Amino acid sequence: MRRLSTAILAALFAVGVLAPTAMAAPKGTSNGNAVPRVVFIVGPAGSATDNYRAEARAAAAIARRYTPDVVELYSPNATWPAVRQALEGASLVVYMGHGNGWPSRYRSELYPPTQNGFGLNPSAGGSDSIHQYFGEGPVGAQIKLARNAVVLLNHLCYASGNTEPGLPEGTIDQARQRVDNYAAGFIAAGASAVIAEAWSSPSYFVKAILAGGQSIQGAWLASPSANGNRFAFQSGRSPGYVAQMDPESRTSGFTRSIVMRTGLASRDVLAGAAGSASAATAGEAGPPILVEPTLVGTGLTLGEPGFGALPAAGTTGSVILPIKIKDRKRLPDGVQASVRWDPIDVTIAPVDPATEVTEAAPEDPTPEAEPAAASTTDAASSTGEGEPSAAPSADAESEPPVDPQTSPADEPRDIGSLGSPRTEIRESETRLDPPTEDIALVVPERLGDVVAPAAVKRTGKSWRVPVTLPAAAGRYRLTITLHDADGVVFDAATQALVASVIVRVTGEFDGEIQAAATADLVAGTHLNLGVRVVNLGQQAWGGKPRHVGSEVVHEAANKPATIVARWVPLSAGAELSAELAGATIEAVLPVGLKPGATIDATLAIVAPAAPGEYLLLLDVVTADHGSLVAAGAQPTLIRISVVAPAR
Repeated sequence: MRRLSTAILAALFAVGVLAPTAMAAPKGTSNGNAVPRVVFIVGPAGSATDNYRAEARAAAAIARRYTPDVVELYSPNATWPAVRQALEGASLVVYMGHGNGWPSRYRSELYPPTQNGFGLNPSAGGSDSIHQYFGEGPVGAQIKLARNAVVLLNHLCYASGNTEPGLPEGTIDQARQRVDNYAAGFIAAGASAVIAEAWSSPSYFVKAILAGGQSIQGAWLASPSANGNRFAFQSGRSPGYVAQMDPESRTSGFTRSIVMRTGLASRDVLAGAAGSASAATAGEAGPPILVEPTLVGTGLTLGEPGFGALPAAGTTGSVILPIKIKDRKRLPDGVQASVRWDPIDVTIAPVDPATEVTEAAPEDPTPEAEPAAASTTDAASSTGEGEPSAAPSADAESEPPVDPQTSPADEPRDIGSLGSPRTEIRESETRLDPPTEDIALVVPERLGDVVAPAAVKRTGKSWRVPVTLPAAAGRYRLTITLHDADGVVFDAATQALVASVIVRVTGEFDGEIQAAATADLVAGTHLNLGVRVVNLGQQAWGGKPRHVGSEVVHEAANKPATIVARWVPLSAGAELSAELAGATIEAVLPVGLKPGATIDATLAIVAPAAPGEYLLLLDVVTADHGSLVAAGAQPTLIRISVVAPAR
């Protein structure tokens, strides 16, 4: 009941029922005419962005009752240069958007350039679906907050110790590391407290801090989102700071955290104010007027991107970007590039066991028992003497408890849908049921959503851009974006120097057959069809040859790959004789055809006896992998018109 009453009071404050009718002077402000600067940032978060913007606007309205210096930076204009400029001297920072913390499954060690910071728009005026991470490295090095500043992180993954929807939470030790790590960059920027709330809006803390009169600790404990499972430990990343967590249970539900200097009160935040009343804004900021970095005017020209090796699915490599410039000294240091793969025609990617989320082990019958990993590392992580934690141990998450509101397994899970009518199945019939997996409503970041710049390597006449190719083979549009040393996107004129290209990402077993697209044949005549075959896969076709003295010996001489051709009638009157209908035209390829190798071959074709329109379908078949077309490669089709012999 107490918590419900607190929640009701908080709601009344949020809508203004119990708020003062005029702007209240911030208590404790001592820096002359300085006022607290409050900055609201909403990064691009896909479909959730609209809700985040609405929550930020509501909280910003509350902030303006206490200070005129309120800045709102929302996607699609929440870029790093704009955020960096707005945060100078900020006393209260509110960020909602994507979070990228550590430990996570994406990296084996902490990566300060992109982890534990913001997910922002790469450039102003873009979309709500593409974001770029600016981590604790640039946050701590390039931002200077006001004295005793507070940072609020709402709706982020990792910041409060959680992971991502649909992924295991992991151990308590991993959650503690995430909380400590995520706060470190903001503390380096001058924050005295970093509060993370996975589910709640920022309105409660905005009012509690700006109204003054209570400690930050007291405000955190009295929050309507409090779970009553608080525990504390010394920060290992930020000496002198204490981290606290308040999960939904003792061992799971890591939705609330705070890392702070002990004794911090709202009056301290207000006393450190460094904002200006003259900087007052009537609403959210539009596209910021900033000087964008540019390479225009340096004399730089860029050629078409290419690859030095086969662009094989799931591999790492480099995109080669040819450059021409007379004076290389005019190029700035630290140029970076990011790549975006937009699928055009993609085969279904196989499941990657390394990233597949499987069901957790059955829950231990001992209630509220902490995972073993937590008990072995608690003492070390509580000393406050450690650096960023070593790679985490494997997740030891238990299955979540069954929701009592969930329908029993033998009842429909969707009350609004009709069940299928029962049908009798005869003994001679079989039934193919649909898949049993639930339709996915929460999915991880999609290919192309995240902009991740990396340093380019200069060679004599090119830049080499490191890339990880998509896991699924197919055709993609490859877009390269150039960034400066801080990760900031160069201006549009610079980006126009880089051409977008269509890339065929090849599979493990892949290839292509080149042949004439059309042909005209007389019925019953013979044709020697010349074709060119290239192995685009990652393995040789057939046995690999080896040398014994001066002779070449094949390990699997009886397993060569073959080109096969089959006739397919198209038009009325076109038909195949019994001999042609069951025949496969073949040409044997050399054994051990290496990846990237090209070979010319000839197929002996006999035209059908019946005039009409036909397709000749070409394929490659190997003993190890079978049909190239069946594996997902595009078939080579030749349209052939067969005419009757002249009389």
